[in-house]
Amino acid sequence: MRSSLCSVAALGCILASTGCRKLPPVTPGPPSGPSSGLQGINYTFAAVTTDPEKQDISYRFSWGDSEMSQWTDYVSSGESVSLTHAWTEPGQYDVRVEARDGALMTSPLSDPHAITIVARTIYPDSVLATIPVGRDPHGITCLPGGQLVYVGDGTADLVFVLNTATNTVVDSVTCGDTPWSVASSPDGRYVYAVNLVSADVSVIRTSDNTVIATAEVGQSPHGVVALPNGRYVYVANIDVNSVSVIRTSDFSVVATISVGEQPRGICCLPDGSRVYTADADGPSVSVIQTSDNTVIATIPVSGYPHRVTASADGRYVYASQAHSNSVAAIRVADNTVVGSIPVGSGPCGSCWLPGGSYVYVSNPDDGTVTVIRTTDNTVAATIAVGGAARTVAADPTGERLYTANGPDGSVSVVGFGSPSRR
Repeated sequence: MRSSLCSVAALGCILASTGCRKLPPVTPGPPSGPSSGLQGINYTFAAVTTDPEKQDISYRFSWGDSEMSQWTDYVSSGESVSLTHAWTEPGQYDVRVEARDGALMTSPLSDPHAITIVARTIYPDSVLATIPVGRDPHGITCLPGGQLVYVGDGTADLVFVLNTATNTVVDSVTCGDTPWSVASSPDGRYVYAVNLVSADVSVIRTSDNTVIATAEVGQSPHGVVALPNGRYVYVANIDVNSVSVIRTSDFSVVATISVGEQPRGICCLPDGSRVYTADADGPSVSVIQTSDNTVIATIPVSGYPHRVTASADGRYVYASQAHSNSVAAIRVADNTVVGSIPVGSGPCGSCWLPGGSYVYVSNPDDGTVTVIRTTDNTVAATIAVGGAARTVAADPTGERLYTANGPDGSVSVVGFGSPSRR
């Protein structure tokens, strides 16, 4: 009888999950979020569940494209969390989520939430507004939320802040000497301003536009890019042929990588696995593997490569060749130049269009922007923007692009010429 009573007590202990054996969190329901979207654009999904012992819970999302998110920070039982994701290929994807408690007991994956991703087949093609900005705007970046644009002006020694709803300058930030290029963190909390003459990077907190840290890098830093995971920022240093790697947890330089001669532009693949530099005097493009910060390839190009950008699907990297009025299309799979695309005069900056199969290249010598269709690497359009269009940046929706027009002292806003083209 005693044995039977003990067995019953043990069973009751397990069922009640009080002390004898803990249970994992309750399997979450399907994540909530959109059911359709555009290729290359971040979409937000939320999840919530409870834990039988009321322990705090961490969540991890499976995005249906062979990618899993990191585990989130722990939140209270019953408190929801949200994460964002962008898909690089059109298709239908099943988003699922799992939960774990402080004892690392993990729930099964939830039932799926399906999302259909398509590629935008049209592109912004018309100048909608021109915004006066400083004296010589150069670098430009949009926050992920799309509400603000930051513009580096080396002549004015300021980074200007533009409100995209009103197309006006709403603030300016004093950084180091000659802020040249700018890049946003993936979460939009910071903007990194590269100061060409003082050889450092100013970290701007976007909530109040205050410089909260300065990281010393190599001589004559030029290009800057933040990895999609937000943990590291890479800066190309022209005069010392190197790339500085900044750890964003403490804004310290944790690595210096030797690359080709005079690296100017810099970009990363959408998955963050590789960083590319445009080595003007190579002339070449260096390929850095971010897992160990080693150069795994040097790709010969021509015509003074100035900037680089990756396509939304990560299949190609495009290097603007300023002296040959062309763009080299580099196939990522084998680091091979597969074409040279004629563009405008003196091509410089470039960016890819979220939600579409297009890359935009700014041509400062003739004040135009060339639209390259990445499905066949042909020129889809040429847009006259005025001024010396040095660099170009897209907002996260793919609805607008912004060009920094150099000595013209302006930023052009490029959008859809008519509502029917959206």
